[in-house]
Amino acid sequence: MIKLLATDMDGTWLTSKKTYDHAKFARIMQLCREQGVKFVVASGNQYYNLLTRFPKEYLPEMYFVAENGSFVLKGREVLNIVDLDPDEMRTMKQIEKKYGSRPSVWGGVHSAYSLKSYGDEYYRYLTQFFEKLTMLDSYEGIDDRFFKYTLSTKPGESSDFAKQLKREFPSLDMVAGSDTAVDISKVGMNKSVGLKLLGQRYNISPSEMVAFGDGGNDVAMMEYAGTSYATASALPEAKRAATAIIGSSEDSAVQDKMLELLS
Repeated sequence: MIKLLATDMDGTWLTSKKTYDHAKFARIMQLCREQGVKFVVASGNQYYNLLTRFPKEYLPEMYFVAENGSFVLKGREVLNIVDLDPDEMRTMKQIEKKYGSRPSVWGGVHSAYSLKSYGDEYYRYLTQFFEKLTMLDSYEGIDDRFFKYTLSTKPGESSDFAKQLKREFPSLDMVAGSDTAVDISKVGMNKSVGLKLLGQRYNISPSEMVAFGDGGNDVAMMEYAGTSYATASALPEAKRAATAIIGSSEDSAVQDKMLELLS
């Protein structure tokens, strides 16, 4: 029996144009309501950005595992925050010092932060993922609690760069958030942590969960859930973790599979 559906966003729920079939979503939410199924958005993206993707009337019924599991909410109610401790922040600063020539972004509770020096094109790119985004002259002196640090890579290099960073800085976790970005966070912090918290809170076992994803940051969630699906364009590691591979996010494959499972 399915009690929880969890989906990644970019490359999974959303098309390349950041759209999705709203009529199918409404039908999914109706079926979830009728059957008591939790609908979870599990993303490396910022919570405030995720809020903008869905009609406001559904928010009280939705769950969010944002920032790769660090920020868990029901609608607007915060259920859990796991930020970086002082030792982890010191290591993050070492990574920033060594690789700061790469465009980067810090993910915090109140905002995301990046540098003006990376240019207008990178800023416009970030606005796809961050609703609250602060552009700075320097990363020094920010007053916030941080979840992660993200470094950009050339297309297709993120998985290898994540492995390289893990060898250099084993006290932190690195995953390919996409084929052009590596997310760096607390060891053991991933989307499965958020699903586990929701499972404990609502008495849902992993075998009653279904997860959908496409990236390296979806692997732990897909392995944790009893059933998981990778989209056609997923990274190799996501496809290996999945129970099965479905069609493309461009063709509403995730929404169609959810409707099939709920029906």
